[in-house]
Amino acid sequence: MHSSIFSEIRVFFARGSVLSRLIGLNVAIFVLVGLIRVLFFLFDAPSAYDGIINWFGVPSATETLISRPWTLFTYMFLHFDFFHIFFNMFMLYIGGRLFRDFLGENRMTGTYIIGGLFGALFFIVAYNLFPAFSQARHLAVAIGASASVLAIFIAIATYMPNYELPLIILGRIKLKYIAVFFVVLDLLSIDKGNSGGHLAHLGGALWGFLYIMLLK
Repeated sequence: MHSSIFSEIRVFFARGSVLSRLIGLNVAIFVLVGLIRVLFFLFDAPSAYDGIINWFGVPSATETLISRPWTLFTYMFLHFDFFHIFFNMFMLYIGGRLFRDFLGENRMTGTYIIGGLFGALFFIVAYNLFPAFSQARHLAVAIGASASVLAIFIAIATYMPNYELPLIILGRIKLKYIAVFFVVLDLLSIDKGNSGGHLAHLGGALWGFLYIMLLK
């Protein structure tokens, strides 16, 4: 039975689209880390879970980053809780389908990865540049696919800004307005909590915009 489950998983990643692989990888890592967290809880070692986040989340402290360079990539596949991953995967599904249909799947993985790297860069630079983060710089760690997801969404919104997306209650809204809403919301939320996350979002959004400008 176990072998058949693992076989189905292998087939999914081998034959699935790039979009389904990205979503599947994020969900698989979320479940795995969640199971490890429960295991640590049962053995009364909750601090060990924090160690996982610190080991794979991207740190703002450059001296820590130098010793953990892999975190620039691993952070973009880690999520804090169910609502965190649910919203990111929902946005990835919507933006990813449009990206796939109009720009092609072969560009999606690169946009996801580079968008995540831009997000990490924004987070690290801001925390080392602005005095407001001087106290938190040595402890701050960023996780989540938000920067990568926003890079994909902003890219397709830049490529076809007047495409209308049907939204519940609001009706059909052009992509450019949705993109502007997300960017402005992140800008206005920097001082409201989760500053590193909002800064990373802006980095991912910037790459999505620049990528389409370079592509054109």
